[in-house]
Parts: sequence; structure tokens; C-alpha cells
Amino acid sequence: MLATAATAATAATVATGVLLGATATATADHGAAPHRVAGPEDRLPDLQMEPLSDHRVQILEGRRVLRFTAVIANRGDGALELVGSRTSTSTPRMSVVQRIDQRGGGRESVPTDAVMTYAVDDNHSHWHLQHAAEYRLRVPGEEHPRVAHKEGFCLIDDERLPGASSGEAAEPAVYDGCEEGLTETRSVTQGISVGWGDPYSFDVWGQWIDLTGLSLPGRYCLEATADPRGLLAETDTGNNTTSALVDLTSNGVKVVDTRC
Repeated sequence: MLATAATAATAATVATGVLLGATATATADHGAAPHRVAGPEDRLPDLQMEPLSDHRVQILEGRRVLRFTAVIANRGDGALELVGSRTSTSTPRMSVVQRIDQRGGGRESVPTDAVMTYAVDDNHSHWHLQHAAEYRLRVPGEEHPRVAHKEGFCLIDDERLPGASSGEAAEPAVYDGCEEGLTETRSVTQGISVGWGDPYSFDVWGQWIDLTGLSLPGRYCLEATADPRGLLAETDTGNNTTSALVDLTSNGVKVVDTRC
């Protein structure tokens, strides 16, 4: 399971081509990675966040939170495949290479500024791609969110996407885990195949936004973005975000509109 909005620098390149790897101006967890413009042989993924569902307000560990289910989807031309590696088990983070399908066959490995770490404090117990997704809650019309919550996830093929084309639906599931329990491993492969999604149920750790300090009842815009930092190569970074306009009370939520 795993997601961020593309950086301004990445978005500015859309007119001239898709960047492979993070841009030099992106906020990175380690040194800037090499990048190049996508070529005609590259079959890139297209990460999208499916419409949110299962909205509810609950009390969690003494805090009032907004919970919801999110699904990270790949509706692109190629698989999202990420390989994390480290030279020593004493290094807590893995560098990440994205392996990009080629139209003539095979894959090309491209460095990124993404990292993977082992999740030990969130009841997941496997390797996560950091900043895989970001959740935000803001007042409609305001540019900056009142609450932002970033999440790392293990990306896998967990459910076939509704409405996938015949070509997409024909692609078999490939990615099914992130080395659960293997804290000493030095390599992890994870990803999402074409026509597949990775759902995160409302009751999974991290699937919430803390409502402490917010005015209730109130109307808010809830947003979820896959690959918010634009660390991964894909065909379109403009469709990574989904939103919902919601009315929140101290004990419930009503979806007013499926976008805001």
C-alpha cells in the first residue's frame, strides 16, 4: 500500500516532456538524482488517486479524527516498479530506482530521490515507500491546508480497477508484498501493475486526519494525492489528486460533492 503532488519544477516540464527521476529543485530525502526526458520507447505508469470513500468521524486514542478509504491506482501504459536497495543493514534507508518498461521489451533502471524505510511504529511491519501519499484538509477557497498528513506505504497489486480497458485488465498481478518482517534485507521490490490499485481502508493505521483544533461543525475540502513530491516518473502528474467537499460535525461526516 502507498503517494505526493508534483513539485512546481516538475509540473513546468510537462509542456516539453516528462522527467524521469526527481528534479533538482524537488524536496528530496537524499542527494539529487540524475534525470532525463522520457523517450518514445518508455511505457510509463500513470498514478491516480481514486475517489475517496468510507468517510467517518471517530475517536482514536483520545483524538477526534476524520477517517476514509483511499486507493492509489495505475492507469498508465507501463507498470510502476520500484527497487529499493542499501549496501549495509546498518543503513536504515534504501535508495530507490524506478524500472521503466520499454516498448521493445525489457526495462530501464532510472535513479530517483525516493527512499524506503522499514515501518516499525505503525503496525505495518514491512518496507514503505516514503511520501507515497499526502492527505490534506482545508477550508474551501483557502490555498493552504489546515491539516496535512504524509504517509509511506507498501505498494502492491491488491484490487483490479473498475473501468480498466481490456488491455489493462489483461495484465496479471505482479507485486504482492514488501518483505514483511525482513528487517535485515538489503533489497525490496514493490509497485503497481497497469490496471491495478492499492487500497488503504479507513481502519488501516494512518488513514486519518486529526481534527483537533478545527471548528466543528464546518465545511471542508478533503484532498488526497499520490506521489505528492513528484519523485516518480509517470505520464501525467496533473491527475494525482482526488478531493471531496465534506460537512463535518463532532460525530459524523456528510459528503456534499465529490470534488472541491
